[in-house]
Amino acid sequence: MRGKRKRYYHKTIILKDVFSNTLIYTIAVVFAVGIVVSVLGKLNIQPSRAFIMAEFDKIFCAGQELPFEKRNVYDRISAVIPSVKSSEEMTKKYSAKYSGVKKEDNAAEKQDKQEEISFSEGKKIKSIDMSSDGITFRNETAYTPDVQSLLNTKLNFKMEEGKPNVLIMHTHTSEAYAESPDARSTDNNKNVARVGTVIEERLKSQGINVIHDVTRNDYPAYNGSYTKALAGITSNLEKNPTIEVVLDVHRDYAEQTKNGEAIQLKPVATVEDKQVAQVMFVIGTDGLGLKHPDWKHNLAFAVQIQAELNKVSPKIARPVNIRRERFNQHMTKGSMIIEVGTAGNTIQECENAGYYIGNAIAEVLKRY
Repeated sequence: MRGKRKRYYHKTIILKDVFSNTLIYTIAVVFAVGIVVSVLGKLNIQPSRAFIMAEFDKIFCAGQELPFEKRNVYDRISAVIPSVKSSEEMTKKYSAKYSGVKKEDNAAEKQDKQEEISFSEGKKIKSIDMSSDGITFRNETAYTPDVQSLLNTKLNFKMEEGKPNVLIMHTHTSEAYAESPDARSTDNNKNVARVGTVIEERLKSQGINVIHDVTRNDYPAYNGSYTKALAGITSNLEKNPTIEVVLDVHRDYAEQTKNGEAIQLKPVATVEDKQVAQVMFVIGTDGLGLKHPDWKHNLAFAVQIQAELNKVSPKIARPVNIRRERFNQHMTKGSMIIEVGTAGNTIQECENAGYYIGNAIAEVLKRY
């Protein structure tokens, strides 16, 4: 009889963890707003819309970088109701270790075949194969995407020559790898910014103009990093309206608990005699009610990139993760998160992955 099913921890936001706390808060907010509106009506007071929005901003959006008046109604609601903004809150809560719980069924089968455990900075690390069998999805939404349809989708890119087409940035810039304490570093040669640089170099080598923004969106404060990143994306798009692709490069976290002891997992493959960190594309949707009309285009883009990676090796990419959260991906029709390795991978393994990611993205974009 097989032992207890192993569980793997990674950056998945579990809304039910905060629902009980946010429900009461949400009801209280709605009730309070109703009372204020009623009192003002009885007093025949009609404050201007600008005054209301300014006060609303002071109460609920203090410290957020993006001007409140520039947000749509969905963004305003998400700033008020914790169950809608839970992605940011839960990211903060679990930032030191993990951001939720998810069982990786395929990984549970594959990991038993690899028991070699290494050590780095006092941490136990095990190599694991989390690769996708072809192009598959780890779908956390109610949508049912079709791989073939996405592969056949003609992407809506113009790719103007001589102007910036791609923005590489990092919501969690200090995410680093096994060599760094706690897998965090402000050294851009050791964190995900270095992986972004490798992707940048590969794209530029093939004639694609790139801006790489290494702003530390998660330092010194992890909380608010997605809001800060959104302000940075907005600024870059305003200065460079020809940007059509926004690549938010991260690293993941995966952990196995065995006999009460935590073992970090590093998804890795051997490609052309090199150790390469496995990668995962994360695509946000409108599943939480936030406006995001082009998420299917983003998904088609990610699927076509993964198809190019599979031509090099079917072991490089993990299943595409489709999420309910939006993750700032509503800003362009070519936005995505790319999780390059985990906290257990080495920076060299992730640089190797960046090389293949850059080539694959270039192959897709050169069609346009």
